[in-house]
Amino acid sequence: MNFDRIPLSRRQLLKSAGLGMLAGSVATNSGCSSQPPAKAPVGIINSAGKRVLPWSNWSGNQNCQPMDRWVPRHEDQLLEAIRSVNHSSVNNSSNTSHSIRCVGSGHSFSGLVPTDQTLLSLARLRGIENVNPETMEADVWAGTRLSQLGKKLWQHDMSMINLSDIDTQAFGGAVATSTHGTGKNLGSISTHMTQMRFANAAGDIVECSASNNSDLFYAGGNNLGALGVLTKARIKTDKAYYLKEHSWMMSEEEGLARAAELRDQHRHYEMFALPHSDYMLGVAIDKIDPADIPAEPPANSGDAYEAFRTLSNVIDYLPFMRSWLVNLGAGGVEPETRYGKSWEIFGNLRDILFNEMEYTVPAEVGPQCLAEILATIKKKNIPVVFPIEARYVKGDDFWLSPFYQRDGFSISCHNFHDKDYKEYFAAIEPIFWKYDGRPHWGKIHTLNAAELAARYERFDDFLKVRQEMDPQGRFLNAHLRHTLGV
Repeated sequence: MNFDRIPLSRRQLLKSAGLGMLAGSVATNSGCSSQPPAKAPVGIINSAGKRVLPWSNWSGNQNCQPMDRWVPRHEDQLLEAIRSVNHSSVNNSSNTSHSIRCVGSGHSFSGLVPTDQTLLSLARLRGIENVNPETMEADVWAGTRLSQLGKKLWQHDMSMINLSDIDTQAFGGAVATSTHGTGKNLGSISTHMTQMRFANAAGDIVECSASNNSDLFYAGGNNLGALGVLTKARIKTDKAYYLKEHSWMMSEEEGLARAAELRDQHRHYEMFALPHSDYMLGVAIDKIDPADIPAEPPANSGDAYEAFRTLSNVIDYLPFMRSWLVNLGAGGVEPETRYGKSWEIFGNLRDILFNEMEYTVPAEVGPQCLAEILATIKKKNIPVVFPIEARYVKGDDFWLSPFYQRDGFSISCHNFHDKDYKEYFAAIEPIFWKYDGRPHWGKIHTLNAAELAARYERFDDFLKVRQEMDPQGRFLNAHLRHTLGV
């Protein structure tokens, strides 16, 4: 095969990397397994005589066998189910610790979801309603997938203000973990909300906004599913708009030096740094008048799957050639421009499984932190080539948000789902701490309650709201009890 030039597009680079372009092996240390189960069990028969299937998250690093699964058809049925647990607890003292955990699309890599008791899906509570073109607001049910949300709003000549690059998440899960896109003046998806509606542990509805029941509102913008069940929220939107996305490869040195400049020039700007290379991919996205979209938009560059398969095989057998081969492949990435409806450009297909760690550091030290991570990977010869994603996000006022009252620079580090991530993440996590990083609650991290409280100044205030909404800890699991110190 000829490696002189490998024409790749941004999407092919990101997607094809998942074909196994990883050399060597990674030592195993403590923590949850990064290996999916070899064979899923057939489930169990619960006390009601129903077969209950096991659950696994998207990447396979989190698994559980619940005793029951709830998929309520509507909000009233959800409230009845919660009340039934309370009624049962009155008559059975051994049931007072009954756990109910919400699950969306399973895109969290931390232990937020697993429970051996009740797993709750809001998949049937989906769609939008009360669309108001005058105020540009709409009510969104928590089970709505982000990918569907953009399409549904478009039908009303509306668009999300911003979206994450993975849009398979459920809206409720995105709010629970401050899911975000990128943009100097754009916050997380939670910042689009003007009102929220929760079902508390008593099976009652509690509504909140910035001016009504504000403590619940500011705790609820990153609620971890620990305050009850977010059933619906009202969001602000934009008038429907089109986007132009341009991506290009540049040197790592240029990418780091120009990060703030490019951030200021574009509505959205993000970087993908390539470990063990001298390159970085820049991606700039801006609104565009549909009249300015070419009649025949440029075609994407050629298929890179076979090229990356070959590169992967070579690296597996010749790991000492890793840097040379990655640089060779990166040097062949051609600039690419795409046009489309807002939701079409925001969303990226991620069908290559991975596990992820993400921390957000103050925006002003972001490039410096990323540079140290890349240097550490090279110095320690960590066998990873999965691109590192870096994005700017505007600060907000939600108590457990990684962006609480400061603009952030989020750095996302990945490893393929069938490779052990622990040595890699263990080497870079202290770098995040050095730069006052706050972890993404849905991604892998090792911090305990005391360490998290030191990073989130409203941590204790969140715990007070949690106690009010759920005195018995119905909506907690072992992971949350550890990370919240309950």
